[in-house]
Amino acid sequence: MAMLKVVKPSEHQEEEPRRLRRSGRWKLWLTVIVLLVAMLSVLFFRSSLSRIQQIEVEGNVYIDRSAVIEAAELSIGSHFFASSAASVEQRIVANLNAVEHAKVEKRFPGTIRLIVDEYDPVAYELLDDGSVQALLGSGAEIPLKDRGLPAEKPMLTEWEGKEEEKIKLCRVLASVPDSLLSDLSEITPTPTESYPDKIRLYTRSRFEVETTVSLLKDKLEILGGITETQSPGFIDLLEADYFMPFVNAENESEEGEQAP
Repeated sequence: MAMLKVVKPSEHQEEEPRRLRRSGRWKLWLTVIVLLVAMLSVLFFRSSLSRIQQIEVEGNVYIDRSAVIEAAELSIGSHFFASSAASVEQRIVANLNAVEHAKVEKRFPGTIRLIVDEYDPVAYELLDDGSVQALLGSGAEIPLKDRGLPAEKPMLTEWEGKEEEKIKLCRVLASVPDSLLSDLSEITPTPTESYPDKIRLYTRSRFEVETTVSLLKDKLEILGGITETQSPGFIDLLEADYFMPFVNAENESEEGEQAP
């Protein structure tokens, strides 16, 4: 008589279906979670929470608030996460030559804060129509409107049509300590074939000075030493430095007239 042999399933054979069932459940849950996140993301990006609701501007003195926002390429209602803070900062500096640095802070939900650091004014310019504008260290021109004129900044005259040279001058003035500029009252261009960037300076201490834009930074300390120790006169600060008091020049002129 034949005997039937009962074969029990091994533990390995029993574990395999369980693993398959668990794996199937995890895949199902993962699919549900992904779909849920996708649905919530769609709802979020369509809601007002994902939009810019308020734009704050700080630090602007010479530039209008609207100009800063326009330079940042932002607007109320646009996507809050569309641009990174770094990219907005770069746009502000690139689009506004009056701004030296910019910082952007994002505060969820919907508030963006634009903080600008403008170049300081280094001079003022008298225009042909009699109006006055401020010139910043970058060369940016800012109409003063109702703003007053801070003291101890030189006035630029006869610079219209010489924009490139004027920008170079402003950058030089921005690199010089205020203490060396406080005596300068007026700067005019006097280009020559030998010195295309030649300028004439008038000081509050009544000196008349000729130099060039490229030499100005290095010559200002020499100028300060002369104005503090000499009586008013003419100073030539080109390749060689030369000083002549106005009194001596007048005496020489009178002696020449009296000579037979």
